[in-house]
Parts: sequence; structure tokens; C-alpha cells
Amino acid sequence: MHKIIVWDPDDIGIQSLAREVFDWAEETFPNRTDASMYLKLYSEVAEVIESNGKDGEVADLFILLLDYSVRKGIHLPSAIKSKLSINRNREWEIRPDGTMKHKE
Repeated sequence: MHKIIVWDPDDIGIQSLAREVFDWAEETFPNRTDASMYLKLYSEVAEVIESNGKDGEVADLFILLLDYSVRKGIHLPSAIKSKLSINRNREWEIRPDGTMKHKE
């Protein structure tokens, strides 16, 4: 059973959280690069899969994405709302492997 959580990024201060994560990562891993972060992302996704979505593993993945978003100058609430608006207006299909893909 999945819990449904109604989420508005602005309500939880996601941009402030992203900055906090970035500041910690800058201090802890000052030599990280985009390439090293991509590799870490792959390993974190694998850990989420292996753990069957344990909250700590999902949090690790999200922490990495928050850090990356600040590195790239992305304002997450705006980016998320913009992309969600695009996705809502797309037609979607389920592929034979079970993945979802928007129709071109």
C-alpha cells in the first residue's frame, strides 16, 4: 500500500532545504564534480531499488538532487511547477516494460 502525500514544494521550503544541503555538501565534498555526482546518482538509485524504497535511501537520492539543483542554479519550486504543468498537458502511454512515456 502506497501512502499518498499531497505536496506543494513551497509549503515545505524546498529551496531553503536545497541550499542547506548544498552548503553541507560544499563543506563535506568540496571537490565533487558533475561527473562524480552522476555516478553517485546511479549508485543511489540502485540503493533505493535494493531497499524497496526505504525512506533513508530515498532521502539520500533526494539530497543528491537538491545539491545538484543548487549547483546548476535551478529554483526548484518554479521548475517543478513548470514541468508538472507540461506533464499534465501531455498524453501518456505505458510501454510493454511498464514504464510511462509521453506521446510525441
